[in-house]
Amino acid sequence: MPTDHACQAAADLVAHSLPPLREHLGAAGGHGGPADGAAGLLTFLDGLYAELHGTLTGWHSTAGDRIRDALGLPPPGPEGTAPPARPRPSGWEALGLVRHRAEEILTALSVRSRGEAVGAEDLLRRLELVEDAFAGALRRLGVPVRESVHHAAELAAATGSLFGVRPTARPPAPDPPPAPARPQPPAAPFASLPQMSRWSQDGMP
Repeated sequence: MPTDHACQAAADLVAHSLPPLREHLGAAGGHGGPADGAAGLLTFLDGLYAELHGTLTGWHSTAGDRIRDALGLPPPGPEGTAPPARPRPSGWEALGLVRHRAEEILTALSVRSRGEAVGAEDLLRRLELVEDAFAGALRRLGVPVRESVHHAAELAAATGSLFGVRPTARPPAPDPPPAPARPQPPAAPFASLPQMSRWSQDGMP
């Protein structure tokens, strides 16, 4: 079972990755504390839990709001009408929620509905599925493709550390193709200069 130290170390990893993500969403930067990191980690853990129970689509539909909440950002809405960000649990309480969810995931992994044991390879495969879904949620929030893949990979690595596994590093997303060059108008043909022809034959006057 994940220890308190493992949960705190994973939450710290997530907290360090939050400031760049805040900047992409137009919010103030700054290093997130344990509660911020734990909230982001819990969002990803909930996705893994949902994947194990066949409800990943439902989690994905709310992941954007969960991410904004983990960053301390208010839900989207017209300026002055959006409700404030919801209060979050304190650092130790948030870490307790992380550990509880991780234990639930381990229980679900160890005893499947068909009584089959699930190994590390299956856990890694499920982590990658949630990682892809998380990256998609970030793209819906307006985070560029390459950055969304990078942030999702960091969350997957932090989550995997709770279970003693590390997702396989995947190549970065390719840059979008450059915009096609605008066609240039054809160059106007040079006007003939008959006078030059006469000069070349008769010499300069």
